[in-house]
Amino acid sequence: MKRISAFAFAILASCSETSGSGNTGFVTTGGVRVNPVSADVFEVAARPNLNMYNALWCGAGNYASQALGAPANARIYVVGEAGPGYTSESRDAAQFSLKPPGQAAGASGRKGTWGPRIGEDEFVGDARYYCDRLRFGRGF
Repeated sequence: MKRISAFAFAILASCSETSGSGNTGFVTTGGVRVNPVSADVFEVAARPNLNMYNALWCGAGNYASQALGAPANARIYVVGEAGPGYTSESRDAAQFSLKPPGQAAGASGRKGTWGPRIGEDEFVGDARYYCDRLRFGRGF
């Protein structure tokens, strides 16, 4: 019986650590998914039916704070504009970094047609405020 239990546990553990894209990622308010791209860059993939602009900044702020341990007064920079995801199958993903564009290794530098622009920045604390907008349905 111990052998079966250990085997079942191993299978469950491996299933819980994988996703469709092979990245484990980080999930925040409203199902906003964040995946690391490189040591400097992370990608935020907004879920459909959310205010995408708010979702991108919410994900960036929460990830920087909770996963990277960045203080509220640290800056988050856009290093790749909105478009198809590199780490997921999302149609609406953008890349962020705690380093400015040009200093963030692994950034796509992609230009998009909507959303935050390369070089745009927010304080971590201010970016997390966008999660309240998602939670309470407030947009711009």
